[in-house]
Amino acid sequence: MNQIKQMFELQQKLNDATNGEIWTEGATKEGRQISWLRCIYMEAAEAIDSFNWKHWKNLDAEHDLDNAKVELVDIWHFLMSEAIHYGDAGFAQIYNDMAPERETDPEKLIEILEKMIAVSASANVDKSQNSLYQLFALFFQAIAHMQMGIPELYKRYLVKNQLNTFRQEHGYKDGSYVKIWGAVEDNVVAFKIMDDSPELTPEQLYEKLEVAYKAI
Repeated sequence: MNQIKQMFELQQKLNDATNGEIWTEGATKEGRQISWLRCIYMEAAEAIDSFNWKHWKNLDAEHDLDNAKVELVDIWHFLMSEAIHYGDAGFAQIYNDMAPERETDPEKLIEILEKMIAVSASANVDKSQNSLYQLFALFFQAIAHMQMGIPELYKRYLVKNQLNTFRQEHGYKDGSYVKIWGAVEDNVVAFKIMDDSPELTPEQLYEKLEVAYKAI
């Protein structure tokens, strides 16, 4: 299975359902303008805040590497969306065989994320710039420095994609969706389902989310 190709297909489906098929033209079905580049640099800033970089506080605190991975997967959602909007959903497949680094390098990752912020913010201001391929290269450098390969990216993306789909179809926009399932957030439940059954297809994961939601 080509996991990158499937992730693009799932992202297209999610965006179509959430924003209407017009989203590829740069706006939602409600007429609201979309800026995937802004989404990317805002998420990259949040990813940086997962690291203990502040010299004035929490000097001995550990880096929150798991949250950094969560933010990177959010960036991936927006990066794929920008690629589909741009008209090149196939380019990323050159990274199918990417190998992760043997060790996590927080300082290097912060540097890469700062470059992503600079590139995406600049291109968002100057629409004549094509930042897509540079952003892809930076993104895959980032996940490599987090010791993430394509299989882990796929697993984490699949959970978030199906959960986002589930939320949209169960009242997320109108506020009727219940995010706390029992005593924990829905994303904790979703990741546990996938951890317990890592071979689940998107459809099977969605079905298990349905069962868990009905049980709360």
